[in-house]
Amino acid sequence: MTVKAKPLTPDAFKPYGQVLMGPGQGPERYEFAAAVDNRRGDNAKANFTFMRSKLAQAPVTVRAMERHIHSNQIFVPMNGTTYLVAACPSTAKGDPDIARMEVFVATGGQAINLDTNVWHAPNTPLGAPGEFVMLRFDDGSPADTELRPLDAPIEVDVSACLPALGHAGGRTDSY
Repeated sequence: MTVKAKPLTPDAFKPYGQVLMGPGQGPERYEFAAAVDNRRGDNAKANFTFMRSKLAQAPVTVRAMERHIHSNQIFVPMNGTTYLVAACPSTAKGDPDIARMEVFVATGGQAINLDTNVWHAPNTPLGAPGEFVMLRFDDGSPADTELRPLDAPIEVDVSACLPALGHAGGRTDSY
């Protein structure tokens, strides 16, 4: 199965969460720009994490999906790298609905906030190794993250989104 990536826009990403980005003109402030959920109350703490991810290598593939049933998850790129965002809804049984997966290419000026319980691929930098800040509410239990390796990798065609980078993108070894 091959999925064509498309540029990340707030409207296209709306079923999965919010895109945080400014118009690039003058100082602005958008309060409550993203839904922040902590469905565990006082049992979880804000997990504010700095992460460095390896540059993906060609061909671009998604090999696993993950979700967080008790919290949303926010990724903020720190070094301006372009990165892959793959997301899908759940099936009636709660599994990732791979047939309905959508894949986006985010610019280094776009942060994403994945809604609670949204299946998504691990962090995948495409233009350069990525440095990100991640925020999620965790309590340290296995329920913080549900990770599902896929039966077969899904190839992602990023050619329409990355021609100017001179890099074909690829798979990540994060998982």
